[in-house]
Amino acid sequence: MKRILAIRLGAIGDVILASAPLLNLKISFPDAEISLLTRQNLAGLCERMSGVDRVLPFKQHAGLSDLFRMGEFLDIEEYDAVLDLHGNLRSWYLRKHIASSKKIVYPKRRFERTMAVRFDIINPDPPHTIDLYNQTVKNVGGRIFADRPVLRIPGENKLVPENEQSQKTIVISPGASYPNKQWPSERFRELSGLIVNETDCNIALVISGKDSGLHNLNNAFPKERFAAYIDIPLEELAGVISRSFLTICNDSGLMHLSSAVGTPVVALFGPTHPTLGFSPRGLFDAIMQVDEYCRPCSLHGKRKCFREEQYCFTRVSPREVMNGIKSRLESNLAGEKALFLDRDGTLIKEKNFISDPDLVEPIAGSFEALKAAKAAGYKIIVISNQSGVARGHFEETAVRTINQRVIDIYREAGIIIDDILYCPFYHKGSIPEYSIEHRRRKPGPGMVEEAALKHNINPFKSWVIGDKLSDVNLAFVTGGRGILVKTGFGLEEELKLTTNSLKPELVADNIYDAVKYALEQDERS
Repeated sequence: MKRILAIRLGAIGDVILASAPLLNLKISFPDAEISLLTRQNLAGLCERMSGVDRVLPFKQHAGLSDLFRMGEFLDIEEYDAVLDLHGNLRSWYLRKHIASSKKIVYPKRRFERTMAVRFDIINPDPPHTIDLYNQTVKNVGGRIFADRPVLRIPGENKLVPENEQSQKTIVISPGASYPNKQWPSERFRELSGLIVNETDCNIALVISGKDSGLHNLNNAFPKERFAAYIDIPLEELAGVISRSFLTICNDSGLMHLSSAVGTPVVALFGPTHPTLGFSPRGLFDAIMQVDEYCRPCSLHGKRKCFREEQYCFTRVSPREVMNGIKSRLESNLAGEKALFLDRDGTLIKEKNFISDPDLVEPIAGSFEALKAAKAAGYKIIVISNQSGVARGHFEETAVRTINQRVIDIYREAGIIIDDILYCPFYHKGSIPEYSIEHRRRKPGPGMVEEAALKHNINPFKSWVIGDKLSDVNLAFVTGGRGILVKTGFGLEEELKLTTNSLKPELVADNIYDAVKYALEQDERS
């Protein structure tokens, strides 16, 4: 396929969640041009999606004539496949108007969600909306790697202002699409006071012009500790959030925006419910909620509460939220940065399914590179696809033996490798128990996420370095930055790069040059 169109005209959060399936399309069809039709006001944000080559903005309040003209335009574009990630009347009209052989609509779970609202039938393990979006990718012949939202923020937008360099910033976003989805403003005010009085954190208040009762918060606390961002462009807001420690918010688009730029979220859920499929999907995200019998009371939080008090919110106290913030501060949640390094062809010389530990040979410059990274405060995590197990070339014990030899060699040079992870699975293998699709196999995020949880690493602050495009794609999937090295299979892989494929930030001669570049870039920011 050469041209693929995705349609998502919803609100901020709905569109941000589409970043994962769009990235999967790009990885699955690297030569294809991926277009996204979305709301005009979200076009700038969607340009931060790695899987999108072209954003087609559609008027915010389009009429029938606008809909007709857009349909005519899309038909002329001659798309090979159309993915409807919206599933409403407008998207139905547009996809019907396009002469394409493949038209896929995502399953919205209308019946199940309605049953949850009307009859309190709760699915304890509901499919997330991202997983439903990804089903359309499967149906069009693609593979699934990304299952969390991810937006790329330019380096200059991540720069930390001088007054934030020595302190962590907590984003407070009290708004939501409907008033009934908002934790009471006086509680956000009380929480802000607790943060200022009990921590040394700064506060970034993110509000719109219509968020009543909160505009004077910046006058209630020390100005050097408090900044208000009112109605700023989403692209700029993404940068503010990306350099922050934590976001406190309602079930809102800002919740998904924070997840997508790698900042952990504490989301306050009231009348809505995770069973509806829109919970935050970041690796370190959390939800605070109480199990009231009337939840969820509506699909989108529109309906006014029928009880004398909105207990789903009032029973969540500022002190409870503050305790959660403190525990995260104490653990420096997701505060570490790492280099995720491929093993064969990047760290050690490629020996074609190596199984003899005596053949392990470090690549020139790797000792110096890892020593510099350690001195700069990076964790060193080696992650390796080992399809030789699935292919029947050797058993897992051989992989572990090689890994231990690598650890020993670098330890003798004074370098502690924090962890080595590997994936023995390969769906085209010959050993049945290993011949499966697996989330650990690069560019799947399994190994990076396992290491992140184990070692308190934020993948968005990290680099992936390897000699395969799967390493580069892994960086896009996990929110990090990728470098392709020319050692191992790197020269062959570089030739596979096309106009539309995902590009590494750098093609380096070897691991030394790759690490040197990464450290220089991070020093600048």
